[in-house]
Amino acid sequence: MRHFFLMCVMTALAAFASQASTADAARKRLQLTTVAQPPLGSTQQGPGFLEQVAREAFRRIGREIDVATLPGERSLINTESGLDDGDLMRAPGFEKAYPDLVQVPEKMGDMDFVAYAKRKDIKGPITWDTLSNYVVGYAVGWKIYDRKVKARDVAKARTLDELFPLLDLQRADLILIDRWQGQYAARMHGAAVRLIEPPLASSPMFMYLNKKHAAIVPALSRALAAMKADGTYQRIYNSTLKPFELRQEIP
Repeated sequence: MRHFFLMCVMTALAAFASQASTADAARKRLQLTTVAQPPLGSTQQGPGFLEQVAREAFRRIGREIDVATLPGERSLINTESGLDDGDLMRAPGFEKAYPDLVQVPEKMGDMDFVAYAKRKDIKGPITWDTLSNYVVGYAVGWKIYDRKVKARDVAKARTLDELFPLLDLQRADLILIDRWQGQYAARMHGAAVRLIEPPLASSPMFMYLNKKHAAIVPALSRALAAMKADGTYQRIYNSTLKPFELRQEIP
């Protein structure tokens, strides 16, 4: 009888320990979002640049993450509300418009905001001011273009996949995107387009977490800095982004 009682106690303690371990793991696992497409975002073949960098940085501080791709505005809303825990990459200053976001000070990388054209008569450089001469297309949710673009007319695509067809259908003279996703999309779709240099703008880009995770921001920032110092960041860059860093007009 006593043996049976001890077995019951041990079984109950083991179950409790298992539940506690599961709950602890759940507390350590964060759900992050991104609007990014390849090569910044992930594909069915594997994680892209942002996810690889973020996973390693969080691993170094003892946390695990899941990453979901969402539309631009939804990603921000989910992170600020706390429904999701973070957004992988945004321009500086988003905490001003979204006060429940906390910027991780060590940047995730740099982004060139560029224009693509199909018409042969459109030559660079293209500036914010000269956009007024053209019909300009860009994807919904790109805040920099919402703020900066003063065009003859604007054609907005619901997704990046719908962006390059705007040139083919002659619904836009120029489309605006970033260098990495633009180069990837142009190659994948076989789009006969030209990347116009120099970029309209360049900016450092940062990860943002919901303020409930503010306590881990310093450690996460140090982990990112350490990855750059020990070569891990460069190795991820070389395998994901370097093939798309062309910096000249495509003939």
